[in-house]
Amino acid sequence: MSRRRRTPQISAHTTVAATLTATLALTGIGLPAAGAQPTHGVDTSTTLGFTTTPRPTAPPPEDTSRPQILRVQPVEGRKVLADVWSPAMNKAVPTFLLLPPHPGPAPLLLLLNGVGGGEDHVGWAYHTDYQDFFADKQVLVASPEGGRFSLYTDWQRPDPVLGVNRWQTFLDDELPTALAGEHALNGTRGVIGVSMSGGPALALAATSPNHYAAAASLSGFPEVSTPFGRAAMTAMVARGGGNVHNAWGGHDDPAWVHNDPSHNVERLRSTALYLASAPGNPGPNDMPEIGSATFSIGAGTELASDLGTRHMADALRAGGVPFTYDRYDNGAHTFALFNRELRDSWRVVGPALGA
Repeated sequence: MSRRRRTPQISAHTTVAATLTATLALTGIGLPAAGAQPTHGVDTSTTLGFTTTPRPTAPPPEDTSRPQILRVQPVEGRKVLADVWSPAMNKAVPTFLLLPPHPGPAPLLLLLNGVGGGEDHVGWAYHTDYQDFFADKQVLVASPEGGRFSLYTDWQRPDPVLGVNRWQTFLDDELPTALAGEHALNGTRGVIGVSMSGGPALALAATSPNHYAAAASLSGFPEVSTPFGRAAMTAMVARGGGNVHNAWGGHDDPAWVHNDPSHNVERLRSTALYLASAPGNPGPNDMPEIGSATFSIGAGTELASDLGTRHMADALRAGGVPFTYDRYDNGAHTFALFNRELRDSWRVVGPALGA
């Protein structure tokens, strides 16, 4: 039985200011224009901007009802790009994989990207040295490239702009099934989300019939169904031209609460939990990324994330659910900050996965 929490009492001025901050910060004002991807090879350039055409993938399989790996392309070292067929979305999803260093069975870690889903050339595979970090860890790391503005959830209906989104089905069922057909997995799972995917990472662990040994939200938005949370979710989806009501229905639809990890903390009791956020002031945790965008976009976005993450922490405390929370004294939603959060999360995630 999930336990609902009472919304923390904050002043009307704080609520309005935070909501405006979330709405404005998450619209992405000032981002560079879109840039096209090459039509061949594995593009790992860091040219910022949403792609005008999807990354080329392998053609559909003969049996489109079965999740499967269609093609694997080498990238660098143990990093490969696999095209994974999703029957639920009727398309192939390019997925960066970091293969484990040893051939034996390994746990599966879903390492999710932010609001652009990696399609904007912003993500773990582009802006971090995560490959070096996981080099000695016996874990298969999967980072799908797709799902921009989707909240990584199963949408109730197709969206005229964002199309068909069945991302929870893909992450929880189709991707693990396809990977298990090609790799030795030991059945242990974990999920880490950053920014837009932080809340969905916790929601996946809370609502899935499968057990997640660990779940982490790095500068995420784990508060969904409060007025502040609704404003943040609406802004993220609207930034991509989508309608959040196609995801979870109207604001009185129970899907909002179902997908709100802060209202389902009891379901997370058996999962090792990690939260991280910063107050939004640029500082050493952002080096060397401090620049105009850090102040104009990152600072406000991290401030909104920090508020939602603190509310999630309050809900877990009220429910008596164990968790670890690193709240840094500086940081403004940069990959330098996310990189630190990933490393700091491993003292919780790693032991839970046995990796």
